[in-house]
Amino acid sequence: MVTIGVTGAAGLVGRQLVPTLADAPDVERVVGLDVREPIRRIPGVEFHLADVLHRELKPLLEGVDVLVHLASVVDPIPDERLMARVNVEGTRRVLDAASAVGVRKVVRVSSTAVYGAWPDNPVPITEDATLRPNPRFSPAVQAAEVERLLAEWRDDHPGTTVTILRTAPVLGPGAERLPSRLLLGRPRLRVRGATPAVQATHVDDLASAIALVTLGDHPGTFNVASDGWIDHEDVEQMLRPSSVPPLPAELLERFLERTWATGIGEIPPGVVPYLVHPWVVDNAALRAKGWRPTHSNLEAIRDGLAALPRRETRTRALAFGAGVVLGAAVTYALVRRRRSRLHRRRTR
Repeated sequence: MVTIGVTGAAGLVGRQLVPTLADAPDVERVVGLDVREPIRRIPGVEFHLADVLHRELKPLLEGVDVLVHLASVVDPIPDERLMARVNVEGTRRVLDAASAVGVRKVVRVSSTAVYGAWPDNPVPITEDATLRPNPRFSPAVQAAEVERLLAEWRDDHPGTTVTILRTAPVLGPGAERLPSRLLLGRPRLRVRGATPAVQATHVDDLASAIALVTLGDHPGTFNVASDGWIDHEDVEQMLRPSSVPPLPAELLERFLERTWATGIGEIPPGVVPYLVHPWVVDNAALRAKGWRPTHSNLEAIRDGLAALPRRETRTRALAFGAGVVLGAAVTYALVRRRRSRLHRRRTR
């Protein structure tokens, strides 16, 4: 019988995972930690309000054998220093507490964004690929740094098991995060001439993957995604037409820089390469351990669409779309004018 600790237990994935772990026959106790109360309390689950940055974690994790570390800032925020503290320093504190109480296994959910979106990416990407997160996309950079910390911790603790799950964009009920807004949002942002394949992970399938590696010992790193991927053209046919036409990558990036810096927008410019280049993965390694996704990419996208809030009217979407096009065009024109002036000065 084991005791399992789960940080981020009240979050999107934690809500799906904790009941499964609590019902498992070999689990004696589940200890959940989060900065917010869970939507509902589960019998037999010990819950603590705890911030991984500030709370003393060792007393809360006493007796824990297996630790699932889900606590993180998933969506990028303007305060990148705070985000890094939660994701990187928070993980360091969690691992220190795990060492102190004698945890024998740690499971961490990472992101396939750590591979980066680059024109020379193989299709699909396997787990032995070099991590090359795009440097301006902070969630991917920080996820790669957390993986490095976990590798160091594993090397310093012989006999312990570390499992990392790199998940494709998570869609499904409740997944109102950046991937949903990028892939399915109203309006969708697209790059002119870019036709990247689309891949997703249904939140239910991610929870089942975590349960598999938590209840069994499967050291290593595994990609988690629905089987295969969907061609760009097929995705376009599925989704309603966007009120924003495809924009040149440079124009879109500069517009997002401005809206992100001023706090108007919620999409950072660092995501633009992920809208251009391929970064789909192979899930064969996890399948070999017995995991099977129960949702296709198509089903994950459909459930993601159903989960998006309906409060935005078509008028608002069209107005925002017009603002994006106009703002981007103005930004692009100003940049080109400035470059032209600099060029004339240099050639005089």
